[in-house]
Parts: sequence; structure tokens; C-alpha cells
Amino acid sequence: MLEIYINGMSCISNHNTIDENYFFGDESSILSSNQLAATEPKYSDYIPAIAIRRMSHIIKMGLSAGMMSLKSAGLEKVDAIITGTGMGCFEDTDKFLRALLDNDEKLLTPTSFIQSTHNTIGGQIALQIKCNGYNFTYVHQNVSFEYALLDAIMLLKDRDASNVLVGGVDEITPSVFELLSRGGHIKKTEDLQEPIWKSTTKGYILGEGAAFFNLSAETSPSTYAKIIGAKCIQSIVDSDDLINQLNNFLSEIGVGKDEISLVLSGNSGDVITDKNIVDFNNQLNLPIAYFKHLCGEYYTSSAFALWLAANILKRQTVPSVIFPNYSPLSNVDNILIVNHHENKQYSLMLVSVC
Repeated sequence: MLEIYINGMSCISNHNTIDENYFFGDESSILSSNQLAATEPKYSDYIPAIAIRRMSHIIKMGLSAGMMSLKSAGLEKVDAIITGTGMGCFEDTDKFLRALLDNDEKLLTPTSFIQSTHNTIGGQIALQIKCNGYNFTYVHQNVSFEYALLDAIMLLKDRDASNVLVGGVDEITPSVFELLSRGGHIKKTEDLQEPIWKSTTKGYILGEGAAFFNLSAETSPSTYAKIIGAKCIQSIVDSDDLINQLNNFLSEIGVGKDEISLVLSGNSGDVITDKNIVDFNNQLNLPIAYFKHLCGEYYTSSAFALWLAANILKRQTVPSVIFPNYSPLSNVDNILIVNHHENKQYSLMLVSVC
């Protein structure tokens, strides 16, 4: 069976993950804000200065993360670029629609419209590195990144590409935050005094970020980990259904449940929508860690989880901030990532040490 390796990667998140040497320290699992904005890199290091001023927040994040991943892998070019995003360039879409109303549909600048399409990020990366190969963007809510990843895996297995850049990116905008708050989806500030895995209140912490990965069927000196498999699940009935889906997934990829060293669970902190994943974790009888108190909840947060898992496998270190009952784990060989968004569309990814 052809193995897929992560030979380079990057992550822009609420923390200083733009520094390759950073891997969490004494961060608290108790948060003070219900939105986690990204810690942005110095964009001029990755994007020509003349282009920066015309780019929105999400485009700058995605393009910079893509360039950082290429640098991590020691590459200047790839054969294909595949992007996943749940909301796309919402800031530009919002800006264009507001201008449409304010100017009575007259004298509109086309820039916001041109940059409002979901595939803008992949296109901008291709333009910068002069990649004329396969370029596709997946927009499937919280499994957008997983579908992008599955497409990249198929390209590599079919020998249609040797190196693929794949990533997930989403942003926070004031209008999205306001709409989600009005709908009761965002956790209230007074409800932040408990970690997400012990949450007894409704709502989640909104996040944003970008994570990109250089995938290949060949290892390199910079290899972090290998991807064993990924699966998207459109809906589940209950936690027992999710257990059955996991068993089928593990059977398909030839891995036993007892071979899983750690589970990275996508609990959002919403006591209602997390019920099935909490019950699922309780049935697994495996070490459980969490990640959304570090990146927040957004459609492509699973890309952050993959970045975290690959780092754990390479460093053989599990940060205490993600592990409630912290006791150092030795020989972390296989990490299972389980994610969901509001109890809809679950996903499974298995990542292994090289």
C-alpha cells in the first residue's frame, strides 16, 4: 500500500505557531475570550509588498501559510494545490455586497468581487509559485479540509502528482461573529470559566486559522509523519453509530483500535452538540486529548488538528495543555483525529509516526 508522507507543513493560529520551534508551553485551558483571532506572521516575508495592500485577511493568511509550508519542505514548486474552506473569502463578499447597496449598484470596484470567490486562495498561491497544475478548492462546511486531503491522497496514489500542497483556511469577520452570537452559537463570556471538555454550557469559542501540508509518496529529511487514512461521515445517529463507523474505518486501513496511542477529539465546548462525541470518547477507553481550546471552532479546524498530531508524532511530546489528565505518554505511534461541527458531518483521520 502506498504511504502518504507529510514532508512540510505550516500553521497560522491564535498561538505563535508561525515559529517552527514553538510547541506550546504553559498556556491555560481556561480562555478569556470567546473568539480566537490568528497571530499573523510578517506578511512581507511571504508576499510581495505591492500585492499585500490589495489582499484581504484570509487571502494573506492562506497565501502565507502555503509559502511557509513550501519552505518547511524545502520546495519552490508543487504539482498540485488543493484547498479546503468552509466560508471562503467572506470579508470580500461582505465588502462587495455592502458596496452594492451603498452605491446603488453603480461605480463598483471589481477587486472585492474578484477576490470573493472561494478558490482565490489556491489561485493566489499558484500565481506566486507559477504552478500551472491541478488546482481545486473544496467547500463542504466542516469536512472541507478532509475532502481536500482525500483528493490529494488520490492524486498521489494514482501517480498523477509527486508533491501536493493541501490546506484548510477560514477567517473570523465581525459580521459572522455577530450573526453566530445572535443565533446562540457563540459561548457567552461569563461561561468561559471551565475547560471545553468539562463544559456545562451552550455555545463554542469561534476561531480562525490556516494550515497547509506538503504531501508526497516519498519521504524526505523534513518528514513529520504519515497519513494512514481519512474518512468523512455525513451523519450519525448516536455515539454507538460513530463507534461502528470507527471500527469500519480501522478495518479498511488495517489498524487495530489497541494500536491507537492517542485520540485528538474535536469537542467544541457546547454541552448539547458535544453529547455524542463525549459519549464516544467515554466508550473508547483510550487516552483523549483536545485541541479546540487552542484554535477555536471553525470549519477547517481539523487542519490545525492534523498539524498538532504531526508535531506530536515527530517530537514524541504531548503538550500538557491538550491532555486533561496529564501523564507523559511514551512511544506515540498512531493518533486518531475525530472532529465534528455542531454534531454534523463527522470526520476521522489516522496519522502515524514514520
